[in-house]
Amino acid sequence: MRYLLLWICIVAGLYGEEPFVVIGSREFPADHLTQQQVKQIYLKRMRFVQGVPLLPINYPALDPFRNHFEGTMLHLSQKQLKRYWAKEHYLGQRPPLVQASVESAVAFVREVKGAIAYIPASQLPEGVRVLYREGERP
Repeated sequence: MRYLLLWICIVAGLYGEEPFVVIGSREFPADHLTQQQVKQIYLKRMRFVQGVPLLPINYPALDPFRNHFEGTMLHLSQKQLKRYWAKEHYLGQRPPLVQASVESAVAFVREVKGAIAYIPASQLPEGVRVLYREGERP
């Protein structure tokens, strides 16, 4: 338990409030997404772009970077999201796929045409398309 708390503190220090970008593969069927579209994708209300199924990627529930993203983009707390996904479960919907790290999320996005993930802007790699930048206005 102490190691988990230590890990959370380390990650919080690394990613806490760092700006994020939402990325897709180079073959992603859109050049840009709005904040509202990103929200709809992560709440699984928007499931396709130009006929391509969307696969949003998330991080573990206690990840501070995930909490920052969900608060900024979805405007929902962990408690609210837990209730939301409990309700959606009864409707046959599952929450976004979870990847353990930024590196695994990027690798998944590069390989899956409809996958999107949010990552720290400072860790933006080659070979992906930036679909949204935190703070961007329409």
